[in-house]
Amino acid sequence: MADLASSSQRDIHQALIALKKGAQLLKYGRKGKPKFCPFRLSHDESSLIWISTSGERSLKLALVSRIVPGQRTAVFRRFLRPEKDYLSFSLIYNNGKRSLDLICKDKVEAEVWIAGLKALISSGQGGRSKIDGWSEGGLYVEVRSSILKLVGCH
Repeated sequence: MADLASSSQRDIHQALIALKKGAQLLKYGRKGKPKFCPFRLSHDESSLIWISTSGERSLKLALVSRIVPGQRTAVFRRFLRPEKDYLSFSLIYNNGKRSLDLICKDKVEAEVWIAGLKALISSGQGGRSKIDGWSEGGLYVEVRSSILKLVGCH
């Protein structure tokens, strides 16, 4: 069991490295059509940062109450893409009043972003969380090999 815990922590560490490097994600907004924006995790792991047409934006992870996989929010329903449901997720913040709605390019990228962000918000403080005792299930087993391939580790 100790091996599983250390393996999970290693997986999360690799996911956080990938999030800090960043990726182009399709961002849905309340206005206009979805747009590709570069997203990355801040160096201190407390915020998600992206570049939009209006400049650099950020969302403090301490404000995020949960991650919802799939296209469940009102924002997603405006331009629903059911074939991309498994690549989509929403960060719910401001007491459930707002959401940041994103689509990844492939399944591996979606797993890495969801696992990494879940680890950071599970403590409710943003920044690095304690991995023991996650709420909402924890890390999926198949994510480990995907994360290692994405980051280039063997």
